Amino acid sequence: MNKVIALDIGRVCVHLRFNQCKEALGFTAEQEPPDYFLLASQKFEHGEISVERWLGIFHRLTKNRFSDSVLFHAWNLIIGDEIEGMAELVKEISSLGYRFVYFSDTNEPHIMYCYRNLSFAHLITGQILSYQVGAQKPNEQMYQAFEEQYGKPCFYLDDKVCNIEGGTREGWHSHLFTDAESFRKEFYSLLEKEDI
Repeated sequence: MNKVIALDIGRVCVHLRFNQCKEALGFTAEQEPPDYFLLASQKFEHGEISVERWLGIFHRLTKNRFSDSVLFHAWNLIIGDEIEGMAELVKEISSLGYRFVYFSDTNEPHIMYCYRNLSFAHLITGQILSYQVGAQKPNEQMYQAFEEQYGKPCFYLDDKVCNIEGGTREGWHSHLFTDAESFRKEFYSLLEKEDI
């Protein structure tokens, strides 16, 4: 059995706070970013444009009112506090010989922020990320990239139904994440049955 667990980040490891980013830049929570910025951010998460190109578009959005460091700070405000119970559970399951690997749609500033700030980041042993692969889940390229590097995971956690369906399509044991306790129950239930 391949004792590797594929771990989404947003709403699985950390809460997401899009409104805090908006408010830090002077927008209201109700204001939606223009389409050109949403498209650029999607391309950024696909690795289609560089940090520098994306940052230039971010400056355009904010009418050049902020320094690069202020924009990065605001962008990283999207990454919120850790999901309750996950640090303890990742540590506990790692002690049983399982490895956690990030499997996430994200971008370079956000993943670097997570590695610097998550209390359990040192327990993550690898990563397959959309900006490196050039695709986002549930595109099969993401799942194939994971298997090529780490093999088929014994367990996959994600908060999005479409991504879980993608994992099931690939024959992964996929769990729709709602909270740490439901993950714990599912994991130990499978462990008792020797399915993982």
